[in-house]
Amino acid sequence: MTIKIIIADDHQLFIDGIKLILSKEIGVEIIAEANNGLELINLIEAEKKPDIILTDIRMPIVDGISVTKMLTKDFPEIKVLALSMFDQTADVIEMLDAGAKGYVTKNVEKKELVSAIHTLAKGGYYFSKNLPEEIENWFKHEEILSEDAYLTKREIEILQLLAKGRTSLQMATQLKLSKYTVDTHRKNIHKKLKIKSNTGLVKYALKNL
Repeated sequence: MTIKIIIADDHQLFIDGIKLILSKEIGVEIIAEANNGLELINLIEAEKKPDIILTDIRMPIVDGISVTKMLTKDFPEIKVLALSMFDQTADVIEMLDAGAKGYVTKNVEKKELVSAIHTLAKGGYYFSKNLPEEIENWFKHEEILSEDAYLTKREIEILQLLAKGRTSLQMATQLKLSKYTVDTHRKNIHKKLKIKSNTGLVKYALKNL
């Protein structure tokens, strides 16, 4: 199966470089490119449906974080791989909270970039080697508690706060996340546990956590 990719970056030279790197890679196809977030949104809405988007975080008009939030909500099947440099740690973490499935640095070698693409295509996460401590801590926090666990640590945290009567805004403040991210986690919890009401989630939390 061919992995369809869209590249979004405000530096055309960088896009051309990625295209050259991936041009001879079997099973990978670049179907479109964008120089800002708005162009990327327009491509998606024009039925350019990739499997993976390689996007810069800082772009004009609409940035990568905002685009990722939209994709997570409206096109969850599309995987987002963030491209960044180490001096953008805060932005990278916000990207991950927005729903990105991975992060690689812009000086990444071809072998690692291809590995990241294939990992995301299979439904996994991928993070560059030598991560800043803050990003590494984020990843550890999001890991599954054990092989048999059903919810992530973050989802369990939110479920516990819900049982204490916290609102999404209060959770966001306490956990230092956006309200959008908290709401996304809550939707995932409802879906995973197949419990429709908040009351049902509270009962579940009191019984199991």
